[in-house]
Amino acid sequence: MSARITATGWLFLGIVVLLYGASITSQSGLLLVPAGILLGCFAVNTVSAWRAVRRLDVLAPGTAQVVEGQRLNQPWHVHNASRSAVALVTAESAAGCLFKLPHLGAGVEMSVVPELQFHRRGVFAHDQLRLATAFPFGLVRVARRLSLTGEVVVHPAVYPVPSPRAAGLDVMVGGKFRGQRQTGAGDQFSGVRPHQAGDSLRQIHWASSAKGLGLMVKVFDEELSGRVAVVLDCGSSGDAKVFDDVVRAAGSLVFAALDAGHHVEWLDLASMEPDLIPPFADGHEILDRLARISAKPQSLAPERLRGALERLSVKSAVHLVLTQSTAAASEAVAELRQRGRSVSVYLPANLPSREDFSGAAVWRYREHGMEEVA
Repeated sequence: MSARITATGWLFLGIVVLLYGASITSQSGLLLVPAGILLGCFAVNTVSAWRAVRRLDVLAPGTAQVVEGQRLNQPWHVHNASRSAVALVTAESAAGCLFKLPHLGAGVEMSVVPELQFHRRGVFAHDQLRLATAFPFGLVRVARRLSLTGEVVVHPAVYPVPSPRAAGLDVMVGGKFRGQRQTGAGDQFSGVRPHQAGDSLRQIHWASSAKGLGLMVKVFDEELSGRVAVVLDCGSSGDAKVFDDVVRAAGSLVFAALDAGHHVEWLDLASMEPDLIPPFADGHEILDRLARISAKPQSLAPERLRGALERLSVKSAVHLVLTQSTAAASEAVAELRQRGRSVSVYLPANLPSREDFSGAAVWRYREHGMEEVA
């Protein structure tokens, strides 16, 4: 529990001091009466507010997930276990004011849907929640920290982007690339051919077989899936806004690659632990990881960047999503290009590139979009 005097309280406390000073100057004890009444109001306010927040019980949902710019839709349950009504109670999280209770009668329980709109990604634990009120006079504000389990996970708001360049094509049903060969399964029908030993009965094209030319089977165009490696610079520039922008850009690239049917290798330069995400996965784990990722100023140190790139598959097209342009990044791109690797570099739109990334595709990203540099 904590208590502090509000701005209104300081005003009235100043009046008490003036009244006390005036009573001494005029040697009149009558001025102490209103001063005493005001001090009594402070005492009543403190006790009432303390009792109000002490007897309020809050039941929060376990783990809630939202996207930047959205509000929670799970209700929170609040119960007033005291014998008197409470009013003007606010629930405050690290992200802002979660909800307000204008009035709650004695022994009453109610459900409240939070009004707070989460503007930035992150993880906000319920044990950081505080109930506060200055009821009834607004002179003293008493707050109580709650010991609740659970958290609110705010995912970055990804946006549509062109499918990133891929390399290292592998055979996979549903892949977006077309190979030179034909297979017995797929989505793109190519034609029919005579039945051969080992063909499945499910491949038989009965309409063609009924023409009397023998069993005919369906064939499809070979479908291929590429490999995309997304490497995230975890805020080496030190700019918090650019860091949030780069997280959105990296997440958008991952989802665009998955939607295109590519295998995605994901690596952030904070944890240095690569993940392989199969095509068409929902990507929920990556969103959760992006929500929790924190800045690491030395992300683009030459040794760290070199070690990260060595962990990637040699078949993948590399996509470096950076918060700044550095000599280490330029050298890494040049080395990858010498090996014949496909490389793309993504930089903030409002920061100049001081390094040369020749041979690589260069993109500029903003808060909610990106474009390729001609």
